[in-house]
Formats: sequence, structure tokens, C-alpha cells
Amino acid sequence: MSSEPLPITMIGDSLPYADGAEDELLAVLRTARDRRVGSDELASAIHDWPTAYHLAPERAVLLAPVAIGSGDRVLDVGAGSGVNTRICADRGAAVTALEGSAARAELIAHRCAGLQDVDVLCGPLDALGDGEREAYDVVLLVGVLEYAGTPHGGGGGPAALLSRAVEVLAPGGVVVLAIENRLGLKYLLGFPEDHLGLPWVGWEGYRDGEPTTWSRRELTEMMADAGLEAQKWLYPFPDYKLPTAVLAEEIYGQSDGADMVDQIVGHPTSSEYARPVVVADERAAHRSLLTAGLGPDVANSFLVVAGRSPEAVAERVDQRALAWRVAPDRRRRWRQQAVVVDSDQGLVVRRSLLDEDRAGDLDGWLGQVEVSEEPYYPGRNLEQCLLDCAREGDGDGFAELLRAWRAELAARETPIDSVAAPHPYLPADADWALPPVWLDSGPDNFVMTADGPKFVDREWVAAGGVDVRLAVVRGLWKTVSAMLSARCHLPWPVTWSNNRLVAHLGGLIGEDIDDDLLSRWRQAEGELMGLVYRQPAARLAELHDAGSRSRMDRLGSSLAPYRRMEHLVHRQQELLAQLSEQHETAVGLEQARARLAQADDQLTRLQSELAEAQARLAQVAWRERVHNKIAGLIRGFGRR
Repeated sequence: MSSEPLPITMIGDSLPYADGAEDELLAVLRTARDRRVGSDELASAIHDWPTAYHLAPERAVLLAPVAIGSGDRVLDVGAGSGVNTRICADRGAAVTALEGSAARAELIAHRCAGLQDVDVLCGPLDALGDGEREAYDVVLLVGVLEYAGTPHGGGGGPAALLSRAVEVLAPGGVVVLAIENRLGLKYLLGFPEDHLGLPWVGWEGYRDGEPTTWSRRELTEMMADAGLEAQKWLYPFPDYKLPTAVLAEEIYGQSDGADMVDQIVGHPTSSEYARPVVVADERAAHRSLLTAGLGPDVANSFLVVAGRSPEAVAERVDQRALAWRVAPDRRRRWRQQAVVVDSDQGLVVRRSLLDEDRAGDLDGWLGQVEVSEEPYYPGRNLEQCLLDCAREGDGDGFAELLRAWRAELAARETPIDSVAAPHPYLPADADWALPPVWLDSGPDNFVMTADGPKFVDREWVAAGGVDVRLAVVRGLWKTVSAMLSARCHLPWPVTWSNNRLVAHLGGLIGEDIDDDLLSRWRQAEGELMGLVYRQPAARLAELHDAGSRSRMDRLGSSLAPYRRMEHLVHRQQELLAQLSEQHETAVGLEQARARLAQADDQLTRLQSELAEAQARLAQVAWRERVHNKIAGLIRGFGRR
């Protein structure tokens, strides 16, 4: 494929906006050999928020639910650096990338170098000619509508932008719109607003000329007014910019919808590139809103596929799919998509690999189940149940659940005499092994069913099997990490290091987890990270550093004052308990000293009385001797 950039056609003046990373991105795209979205080469250049936004593989997850392919004509409005342009082009669509900034149009030209059916235009949407009317099957408005009322976005306002998008839409076509929710959970929890950088400004209301987002209801009405009455609503998490999951609205209406959403989404926010003032346990807060039926209204972002007719929308999104999920931060070789589908056989999970170029089943000792379909088991997973016990301070319930998990592992472990081909998770001295697909057998992958815990998500394959002790440590560490990331209260001292907490949890299930075993596990996990993740060094450093940290260390982070106070109160209670114990010991010692002093006084008195008795005895002793002598003489005379 040619490395020459595509030509750029100017159809108007360049708009004056940038995020400051354009020159750096241009240098990356000019020299990159693999410019596809999801390329390991592009991802290796990520080091901050701008580079992550333009180069992260997670950008591809947003359009996973939308059917775009060969024969489609796509208009990508506000195409940025060409991420979605490249995704659609690689699917076989003919794409027109319309970008207002000349600097960013140049990025698109390089990202799509050598592609035949991509046109790059620079200018505003209004500058498209009359020949473009009803020309496109799909119009993308990803991260664009919020700027419609600003000078950077042309200033015409959202209604005018939507109206123009509908004008260029072919009969049976759809608009695909992605935007933040002004009432999103992360904003409610104190995260800074994405455009203005301040917390709660969207909740309070925007000023004229500022980037503006809307609630679900407002956006529904706005799109309907533009002629897009048929709408399919989807919800990207943690947001539309770098999503790892996209949910269909129908999932919220499932009988166990709150559990399903919590399992698929997990942590509903991301603080990797933000410093929020967090006012609650995010995951618990999300569950409360899900249970109250408010999940769609407080989703962080919206993805809407809208058209003039329901048929047009239905052709673009699988109406039976409930969720799309891709694990973040992996190398391209290991990226896998899981889709939860409401099939004729019930809920199922369908998995597929995203790298069409991968070769071979194993990379050394590690492999991956390539294509699979398994039932979706309803119910809470063990991690969710453990989190509930932790939040409630139920240490006994926590231990009971851990024992149930350990029993499931014990039912699958087998003794081994020797290891033919040792690897990090099956060392040569292993005594007991789990099956090869049980590498990721932590509590988060066990669903509590009526028949007991059920192991799900058997994605990984470790050649020869998995050392059961290393699997136990891995599962416990993931559980501790989930509890700490949820910022929930734990029924153990806040000063305990993560290593100590993992060792303590191991003790609850009869596992002796010492420093040597933890060190061996970290080494094994480090080698796994080196294979799977695109930037393993940072993950490995975090893994090693995390062992010595405790929950007290989190008090220096951006927790809300009352949440910080809660932790400090618990710490104060621990210190008071220690002081009380020490005070009781001191009091006991003082009492013993008083008793000793009293005994000393008694001994002194007794010694004095004894001395007096001895003196008195000395004074009368001669009389006793004379008496005894006379008595002897008398007895002598009597015998005569």
C-alpha cells in the first residue's frame, strides 16, 4: 500500500481549533507502517490524553454495533484525525472525511494513505455542494454536535447541523451520533466536564458559545425535530471516546439488568486521564441508579443510530444484541470481542477475534479460544457478591464465598508428578494443576447459579495447565484490586498493605501465601502482561508498587472530604482501640505495682515484727535455760 498521503480538497476556510498534539501525531502517522485503528505501532506512541484519544485501539469499539461495509457511502463529519474514517474504509465503505481544521485534515490524509475510496475535504458542512444532497447512506457525527454553537464548530447551532446532516442523508440512510450526557454518572460523581474542565458545570447549565451537551430526553427531541424520529439508543462505557463496552437499551430492561450491566461494565468511570473529586463508590452508585431504573438517563455517553424510518435503523444494528465488550489495552493479536445476544436458544455470549492477521494458536505457552459461543448465565458473579459483603462489613460472609470459590478450583485440580514444558503459570515444581482454560479463574468469572458457582469466560489457554496456587493468588489479587478501585469500606484495617490483605484472604481459605509465593506470582503475571498488553512496563511497575501500598495511601488521592473522613474515622477507631488496649495494659501494670508496693509494706512490717519477737525472745531466753537446768536437776534427784 502506498505511503503517499491522500490529496486534500479545500471547500472552505479552515476552522481554528486544535488540541496541541497535531504536530506529534503527524510525525507518528507519517512514519508508521501500520496505520489501522488498533495498530500496535500507533498505540505504542500513546503517552497522554491527546495521543490516547487519537491512537488508542479502544476507539474502534464505538462503531462495533453499527453495520457499515462494502457498498455504503459514508460521510464522516468533523473527522478529526480520521479514526472513524479509517475504520469504515477498512470495512469496505466509500468514505468522505469532512474536517474543519486543515491540520487535522492532513492527519486524515496520512492515516488513510493508499486507500482508494477515501476523499478528504477541509471546510464546514455547509460548504458541501448541492450534488451531495441525499448522497450518503451513513452520516457520522462523533464528538461534533456539542461544538455546533461555538466559533470552532461554525456557530450555526445544533439544530442547523442536524438539519444539514439530514439533507445529505440518502433515503433509508442513518445518522450515527456520539456525544457525552450532560447528566452522566461521572459528572454526578464529580468528574470534570470534558470540554470545560470543571465539575458540575453541565448539571448547572451551559453559557452561550460554550461547548454544550444534552440529556437523553433533550437529545431525543432535538433529533426528532430534525426528522430523525426512528432512534436506536446505545450506551458506551466508560464513555464514547475510549469505550470498552457498548450497551443496547434493551439490556436495562432484562429481569437481571442491573447485574448484567454491572458485570459487563464493571468500573463505570475512568480516571486514567482525569483527576476527579470522587463523591461516592462509583460502582455502588451506578448499581443504585440501575436498580432505580435510571441507567440510560445517567449513562456517561450516548451512541444514537437514527433515521427517518425504523427499518433503516434496524438494518444497521442487530436488534437482538444486548452488549458489545472488548478488553482494553491489549496487543492487537489478543483483542477479542464478546457480544451478548438474545438468541432463539436464550442469552448467549458470542466471541470473535478482531485481528484477522494473527497466525498460530499459541504464542509460546499462551493461547486463546478463537471463536466460541456459550450460554450467558444470569445471576451475580462472585466478585459482585464479595463486594457486597465488603461494603456491609460481613467478614464471615466474605470468607464463606471465598471458600465456595476455592472448592470449585479444588474440584478441577489434579496432582502432577512432573511438568513437561514449564511456563510462568506452571513452574517445574508445581504439585497441583488446573485445566489449561482455567488461567483466568478468579471470582469475577464465576456466576452464582441455582446449581452453585459456574465458571464462565474461558478465553485463555495455558499450555499444560495452571499451577493452582498461582491461580489462587491471581484470583485473590484481582478481588482486592476490585475492592480498592470501588473505594468501598473493607472489614480489615486500612493500614494493611495489599500483600498482607491477599495473604489474609488466602488464610481464610487455608492457603499459606507468603512473600515467596507472592513474588513468584508477580513474576508470572509480569510475563503474562508482556505477552498480552501493549504497554506492559507501566502495568508491571504498578503491580510491583501496589503490593506495599494500603488503603491509607488512597487518602492522598482525590476522594471527597466525607469519604476521606470515613476512612480517617475508621483509622481513628483502630488507633483508639490500640490505645485502649495499651491503656488497659498500663492500668494493669500500675495496679500490679500498687499491689507490689503494698506487699513490700506488709513484708517490711512482718520483718519488723519478727525482729521485735526475736528481741523479746532473746530477753527471756536465759530464764528458759535456768528453768530447764533446774528441771533437769529435779528429775535427777527423783531418780535417786
